[in-house]
Formats: sequence, C-alpha cells, structure tokens
Amino acid sequence: MIFKYKNYSIETDDNVYEPSDDTYLLISALENIVLKKEFKVLEVGCGTGIISISLSFQVESAVACDINPYAVELTSKNFERNKVHNVRVVGSDLFSNVSGKFDLIVFNTPYLPQSPDEAVSGSINHAWDGGADGRKVIDRFLSICPMFLSERGSIVFLESSLSNYEKSINYLEKKGFQVEIIGRQKLHFEELVVICAVKILS
Repeated sequence: MIFKYKNYSIETDDNVYEPSDDTYLLISALENIVLKKEFKVLEVGCGTGIISISLSFQVESAVACDINPYAVELTSKNFERNKVHNVRVVGSDLFSNVSGKFDLIVFNTPYLPQSPDEAVSGSINHAWDGGADGRKVIDRFLSICPMFLSERGSIVFLESSLSNYEKSINYLEKKGFQVEIIGRQKLHFEELVVICAVKILS
C-alpha cells in the first residue's frame, strides 16, 4: 500500500511496522528541534523510513538503520520514491553496524511488554517486542547510545507508560543528561511520550 503524508509518498509492507500514532507524535516533536545543516543524524529502527525522510531536508547527511531486512529494503525504496539521496540505510541491530558520532539520534523504540508466547513470527516482531517489562531494547539502546553522540549531541526517543518511561529519565539524568519530555499523547491504555536528552559537557 502507498499513502500520502504531508508531501511524502510512503510505501508500506506487511513485514514492516506501519506508521502509527507513535510515529506521528515523534515526527511532530522533532519539528520543534532546531537542526543545523551540518548536523549528523542517525535514526535507529527506521521502519518505512518516514522519520528519516522528514529529517532529510534539514541536514546534509544522515544514517537510517533497522534490524529488520524488510525495513532496510523498504526504506531504500521510500528514499527513492521521495528523492532522498543524502541518507544512507544499513541493516543493524541498534548500533552493531553503525560507526561515527552523531549530533542527533532518533528512535521510536519497541516499548510493548511481551512474553515469548506473544511473539509474532517474522522480522516485524522486532518492531514492538520490548520483552517482559517493555524495556529489553530500550535499556540496551540507552546504555550504548552515549558512545555514538557528539560532544553536545541529543537523543530523541519515544516510549510509553507501559515501559515505565520514568526509568529512562532517571537513568539519563544520572548519566549527566539534561532530560525533557517534548511530546505527549494519551491513548486509551497508555501514554506515549517523546523524551529529549541533551549531553551536558562535564
């Protein structure tokens, strides 16, 4: 299926997480982040590529990565469809195939608590499987992420009350980040939040 969002044309795939409330909340929050043209941007878990596409027109270069090979292929297609040529897409389990330092790292995290018997077959399961407490991927991401940030870099990521986002805020503050919630949306069974964490120079 192909749908229009703003000026973008986005193709979807049954094997890739389709843009939803969390995607659009993250895009909306990112619109309030001031990006310099020379900023290096990384999107982790790019899915369809819609978030990277929305950021691509503000910076000279970016990287989009996903553990799901179908997402990597689909993101490449959507870059072509929207004439995006300044974002490189790679297959990567979080930062496993990424190098360098970034001024902004973006991630729509898999935050849903999920037991092994609830797992969906196929690569798409990575898109929402947060493990027993919803934090399996989030905690890994936050522990590794600072190593890939530039001197004054920022992390902007989305998670949910279901994954206890206060844990992320407390963890980052203890690590010396200035943390702020820059987006919220209440749904019938959870609250989505977009968290911005800025590296403070010591």
